Amino acid sequence: MPNSHLTQLLIDARQSNRPLDRESPFQIPVTADEADAVQVAVIRHFGPIAGYKVFQVEDREGCWGAIPAPRVMDATSEPVNVGVPMKVEAEIAFRFKEDLPARGNGNAYTAEEVWAAVGEAFAAFELLDNRYPFLSAPDPLFVRADSMGNYGLVCGMGVSDWRERVKADVGVKLEIAGRRVVDQHGGHPAGDPAHPLTWLANALAGTDHPIKAGDVVTTGAFGGGHTVRPGERAVAEIEGFAAIEFTCGAA
Repeated sequence: MPNSHLTQLLIDARQSNRPLDRESPFQIPVTADEADAVQVAVIRHFGPIAGYKVFQVEDREGCWGAIPAPRVMDATSEPVNVGVPMKVEAEIAFRFKEDLPARGNGNAYTAEEVWAAVGEAFAAFELLDNRYPFLSAPDPLFVRADSMGNYGLVCGMGVSDWRERVKADVGVKLEIAGRRVVDQHGGHPAGDPAHPLTWLANALAGTDHPIKAGDVVTTGAFGGGHTVRPGERAVAEIEGFAAIEFTCGAA
């Protein structure tokens, strides 16, 4: 069972678009399973799980954050009315076309099997909201309980021939309010942005929320997170994909 007090605090913070109160006592999860139980309970309060962010490098253990359906948004010219400064990250995200449930024989999915279940890839903005600004070095399990700081995902136009476009040395540019803040080739934390998909698929297969057709997954930023304030527009260009923009609107 998830920590009900922390779960309610995070639900309230998301509903109010305000960070946690420094004076509100809460117990930090002691295991990854407890942290994941909290975040799933929080996300399901706002709707079904429709996507994930994942961080995983080489063959090491990774971590994930769930995203509710109302926060998986298509990129348009209309502002997203968040009303507060937040960070945006330029990323490549993936949309699955097949379910990846647990297998009866217990075998793990291979990278080839997971990639074959992907229907398309696209440029995306991950939106990040700091719900604990009073913590200079938050506990990683607390961050995990808060869906790794995710606010939402803005999805660009997808392409089905994604495997030939998703590569370690892809060119990426990001501008915020006309200022160039990222201009680089490569630099994804996993090298190949598709690499973490296999770990995630196998990590979720044994849960009650395995990857399903229609889910979107984003796997990490090129060039880190950058603050965008109400009224400012972010534009990202990722080589091989349609450019994407996001305008931070007032609440």
